[in-house]
Amino acid sequence: MSQPTPRAPEIALPPDTPGVRALKIAIVVMGAMIVLGLLTIIGRMVYLASAGGKQGSSLTSSSARLAPNAKLALPPGAHVKHVALSGDRLVVHYESASGSGIAVLDLASGNQVSRVEIVPEVPR
Repeated sequence: MSQPTPRAPEIALPPDTPGVRALKIAIVVMGAMIVLGLLTIIGRMVYLASAGGKQGSSLTSSSARLAPNAKLALPPGAHVKHVALSGDRLVVHYESASGSGIAVLDLASGNQVSRVEIVPEVPR
């Protein structure tokens, strides 16, 4: 005759107290929040990637259009290194034989607002 196989002792589960039930609910809610947060981040990344830089690149205001008589006089032999646009101001960084400088042009009026000559600092 065969010997009866020993049975594994049954583990008694703790009673489902209100504290344990609240903990289980909190874990499920926090897990759902993590999943929703990740989906939101991935969705935003896809949205921004599909926009392709279209946001904020159009000049729709009438003040941002270049005035027809706009002229910017640079020193002789100067060449433009960098141009930046901010609102209705155009900033031009240039270099010439006499040094480099920055000129600010108002796009609405076409007038030069200011010019900054960049000079090396004199040691003290």
